[in-house]
Amino acid sequence: MRLRTARLELVASTLETAAWELSDPKHLAAWLAVPDLGSWPPPLNDEASQRWNFELLRGDPEAVGWGFWYVVRTEPDRALIGNGGFKGRPSNGSCEIGYSLMPEFQGRGYATEAAQAWIAWAFTHPDVTHVIAETLPQLITSIRVMEKCGMEFASDGKLEEGERTVRYALSRDDHLR
Repeated sequence: MRLRTARLELVASTLETAAWELSDPKHLAAWLAVPDLGSWPPPLNDEASQRWNFELLRGDPEAVGWGFWYVVRTEPDRALIGNGGFKGRPSNGSCEIGYSLMPEFQGRGYATEAAQAWIAWAFTHPDVTHVIAETLPQLITSIRVMEKCGMEFASDGKLEEGERTVRYALSRDDHLR
């Protein structure tokens, strides 16, 4: 499963690609048609999150698209620049997105471009009425991505490592306006 934007190709992780990411990154790079993975993985994407994605897909092979997506820049040359996507299937009409880009590709609008594509994809599913995202309050660039996607502050989020996150949300109706 692939989504294309003006500058990106978003490739949904499968059980096979998730396994390659954990054990054979060179195979993943070849499959994505990128020269190498550079300093992969991006921030906040450690072995634990990679294993979470693998276990999601191993336990539910039909969950492709509701886990990680690889973010591949297509111009001027192909490069794996980050990942993101969803934190599982929708629940009670809501799904949560997240994203992380390699530091050298941040600040260029790629995260916004990818997040907008994932949000649009999520709303093609009739059971999704809201898309949410959470981040730490000091991660202003992440908050800015959410705002550029039309999301608005909804509430305080979860407690993570002793710090409360902030939650942003976008309803289907607001997305269609």
